[in-house]
Formats: sequence, C-alpha cells, structure tokens
Amino acid sequence: PQANATYTPGDTLVLYTDGLIERRGEDIDAGLTRLTSTLATCTEFGAEHLADALLARLGLACGANDDIAIVVVRLDRTTRPY
Repeated sequence: PQANATYTPGDTLVLYTDGLIERRGEDIDAGLTRLTSTLATCTEFGAEHLADALLARLGLACGANDDIAIVVVRLDRTTRPY
C-alpha cells in the first residue's frame, strides 16, 4: 500500500510497534487512547526525548512483556522528492 500525508513544519511523526499500546486482557482501543492522551501532554518535548517520555509515562520504562520499538521524527521542513 501507498499513502500520502501533508504536514506542517514542526509536526512530529511517531512510529511504534504494538508492544507500546497492547496490554494482555485489554481492548486495543484503551491502549490507543492511553497513547494519544500521553502524546497530548508531551507537545513541547523534542524528538530526542519523546520516546523516553512515552516509555516512562506509559509505565514501560522498566520493560514490558512484548518487544517495543519507537521511532520519533521531527518534521522541520518541507523536502522535495528526488
């Protein structure tokens, strides 16, 4: 699949695996809500600190039952396609 999205310079893109939001015995919507609520409290964080803040605020700083990968990218300027 292919998709396009527009953004405003200064936006932040957060990519993550399911281990960040899924909890055993819990609906995935609860995990998505927890993530979006947490992200809303971290709007002033730079990209370099956001992943650590997410792990800490989601209670995962000491580890989890599932693997977790997070990629945080600050979209600072518009780039032209090659």
